[in-house]
Amino acid sequence: MFKYGKKAGIMSIVLAALAIIPLLAVMYFIPQLPESVPMEFSAGVATRFSNRYELLLVPAFAFLLCMATYMSAGKQARAHEEESESAAVFTAERYLRNGIVTGVVLNLANAYLLYMAVTGSVPGM
Repeated sequence: MFKYGKKAGIMSIVLAALAIIPLLAVMYFIPQLPESVPMEFSAGVATRFSNRYELLLVPAFAFLLCMATYMSAGKQARAHEEESESAAVFTAERYLRNGIVTGVVLNLANAYLLYMAVTGSVPGM
């Protein structure tokens, strides 16, 4: 993505990091967790338990969504290259920015789930 400027290149690196880091974090914690981990709480009490591998769902979804956004950014930017270079740069940056925001939100959700699974409690309770 450095083809569309330094900013787009840095944004693509950030997007890739947001896609990969949660997978690595979950893969680090999964072997340390029991087979059954709390996944839902009501009034501070665990109400649903699940297999520890269910924790891979959010990071996998985040990875797929971030990579799809990255690919879309490149495709749409190439489509706008014929109009002008600035339109291509703007398009790439816009798609990458949206991917970064989505990645951050999904990483926060992943951190919350991972915290609950590791500690067995809800933050703040």
